[in-house]
Amino acid sequence: MISGEIRLAALSFLTGIRLMAGYDGFRVLRLFVPHGTFLTGAEDFFYLTYCGISVFAMLYRCGDGAFRAWAVAGAFLGMALYQHLVSRNLLKYLKKAQEYFRIKRKKRQKSKQVKA
Repeated sequence: MISGEIRLAALSFLTGIRLMAGYDGFRVLRLFVPHGTFLTGAEDFFYLTYCGISVFAMLYRCGDGAFRAWAVAGAFLGMALYQHLVSRNLLKYLKKAQEYFRIKRKKRQKSKQVKA
């Protein structure tokens, strides 16, 4: 019984990390491919629906169908830790890369205009 609870705690923590990593995929997509508010809202709606289904499925499979608030808290903790340690730094470097390529593109366009 105890090993099942520990397994559920670890799985809920890892689920939180996986869900935030998935959201980072949307963030990267939005960074390099600008979206309107409708598309961003639709992406967020489907992402949150997926998150709810994922946590429910995890609880159903490993928690014998019983709602365990500490397992949801474990998923939240995994998400918060991933956000604090990985996501912030990843997005900071990706924004710098985006700015670097934007500057290079502008320089290339200027040099083409000068040659023409």
